Amino acid sequence: MWKFNAIAILTEKKFMNVVATLKWFHNWVGFFISITMLIVLTTGVYLGAADILSRIDNKGQQYVPLSIEQKAQVTETLFERYPEMSTVRFPTEYTPYIEAATRGKSIAFDNDLNELSSSAFKDKPVYSTVFWLHRNFLMGDFGKYTNAWASLLGGLITLVGIYLWWRVRNGFRLKQSIPKNTRSSSLVKSHIQLGLFISIPLFILCLSGFLITYKSLWTGYLKQPAQAVEITYPKSQANSWSSQLQTAQDLWPQADLVSISKPRQRPGQTDQPAELNYQIRFDEHADVWLRQADRITMNFQQGTIESALKHSDRPLSGQIASFVRPLHDALNMPLKYVLLITVVSLVATVILIFSAVTFYRRTFKKRG
Repeated sequence: MWKFNAIAILTEKKFMNVVATLKWFHNWVGFFISITMLIVLTTGVYLGAADILSRIDNKGQQYVPLSIEQKAQVTETLFERYPEMSTVRFPTEYTPYIEAATRGKSIAFDNDLNELSSSAFKDKPVYSTVFWLHRNFLMGDFGKYTNAWASLLGGLITLVGIYLWWRVRNGFRLKQSIPKNTRSSSLVKSHIQLGLFISIPLFILCLSGFLITYKSLWTGYLKQPAQAVEITYPKSQANSWSSQLQTAQDLWPQADLVSISKPRQRPGQTDQPAELNYQIRFDEHADVWLRQADRITMNFQQGTIESALKHSDRPLSGQIASFVRPLHDALNMPLKYVLLITVVSLVATVILIFSAVTFYRRTFKKRG
């Protein structure tokens, strides 16, 4: 009998050693990456707030859907007028105006193609500084990779925090989420409760931030899967936007054709490529979670559909990979998701400040 007791005691000691190690990791590693995390979180709050303000600005327009013929005319006119633009977006319920865009620049129009506003990344020095501070701490590739690994560590710290909370879950009290005073005990309780509420979205933000830097880990899953049987698509009239957009719409009659993209031109490039393959993107319905996720690739010169792929037809790995960037920066995601990650970043900033103050008091000030 004593052998079993001895084994139980040894097992319990090993378990307690593991718990102590996890606490050390959560406290010490969390403290040392707190500076990078504070920069990322506070800049994330700023960028999220800017995105929210941009999305709720309807440019004084009300949503009026365009016919396929109108969309074809808009596409032809804007690509001719602004050859450097790579994407034309049509009015939707969430953005009730036409937009021509390329990397770092966009122009908004009403349905008669009168210019409403123009925005360029380079013309917003505060925003661009905050963006690069969020992306790489203004330190180029070194900052980018430092940020990525700090984000991964932040995700691991979050998971460890969930486990540590689980061990003391019986002491959970909702009223402890807001600290009553600035004492360390009150700040720690607030850290634990608030951390629980945002733990899952915060982990997703950390992990997706890491994966955005290391794209090779997931972008391969976005490629068109090989077709077991060759599919014959209907052919359109060559060099005709109206014919080709109608063919694309007829292929998915219930979906909403929301944008057209062509390959970006390199700086200084004026001529068009020999073959212009452009993507027609659709929303499956108005409330779809990931927008512009269904796409048809069309050869403009020949009027042939090169491929057609719905998000729901991707393998599970491809569907997950499609969400990596949108889950981090809300690209093509609804406004409510932008609100969620902005609030999560704000709460995480408060939690991080609470934990840094408490850890400093209990570790360094006590020694002094």
